[in-house]
Amino acid sequence: MSAYDDLLKALPRAEFAFPGPVRDELVAAVLSGAKTSATGLYEDYARSGDPLPVVGQRSAVIDSGGRPVAVVETTEVRVVPLAEIDLAHAIDEGEGYETVAHWRATHERFWGGEAMREALGEPGIAITDDTLVVAERFRLVPPSTDELLDIVDEHDRVIGQARRGEATARGLRHRCVFILVRDSEGRIFVHRRTPVKLVFPSLYDMFVGGVVGAGETYDDAALREAEEELGVSGLPQPAPLFSFLYEGSGKAAGHTWWSRVYEVRCELPVSPQAEEVAWHTFLTDDELAARLPEWDWVPDGLEAFRRLTERRP
Repeated sequence: MSAYDDLLKALPRAEFAFPGPVRDELVAAVLSGAKTSATGLYEDYARSGDPLPVVGQRSAVIDSGGRPVAVVETTEVRVVPLAEIDLAHAIDEGEGYETVAHWRATHERFWGGEAMREALGEPGIAITDDTLVVAERFRLVPPSTDELLDIVDEHDRVIGQARRGEATARGLRHRCVFILVRDSEGRIFVHRRTPVKLVFPSLYDMFVGGVVGAGETYDDAALREAEEELGVSGLPQPAPLFSFLYEGSGKAAGHTWWSRVYEVRCELPVSPQAEEVAWHTFLTDDELAARLPEWDWVPDGLEAFRRLTERRP
């Protein structure tokens, strides 16, 4: 478990709406960076006894399954009458509002809905221009860069250790695993990375995987990363295929790592890790081949896939 996972469990909870489709949409908007503001009834805080957010406070965003999936940091808190909410705040809620009137109508329906009435413990409260609301702004906090990695030479021999952030910033060679995942129909798991990823944010990838921790074996890292990123437990041990030294160029210049490529069949229902995966699907080999020139792919994944393709008849 990484330091970021420990942080997620230790922080106070940030819960948007109630579990279900609306929360799923709001959490996705937070993870994509589209949602950077939120508004709650001051009355809700007063009756529940929950403290108001404060600037600098960090909270763990909770999904509909009750899992912490991201960290946000509060950057502004205002307690104001509802009539003072402006268009900029409404737009930054990331739900497609184009007018304050649209934003207000949607929020009034939510605040007057059955779930909110039940949460407040009474039929509800009258919403007027003077109703106090808590208008909060926040930013998405990237995963921790404190993970300790083995630093290796051009022959994959350990020559030292460094924190992940330092290794990335200084271009220190470390180790990574790439796992090609096929479902029961033989289709390949493809996803788009979240915008908070330390390396290659928001690009498409045909592998799951990540860095190998200090003292960790490639095989252990492959199973750990695959299960974490797919959101499954009990996955078969990925089969190692080959290794190669990746040395980035162009927009990937300065990135270098020893890479071991694996393959595994996943017949379990996947629930991809929200802080890692912004979108996913399964594609046939032909569908993937058709999208290679169309989508913006991670350069190391493309290199690994090219080498994998060349090795097969």
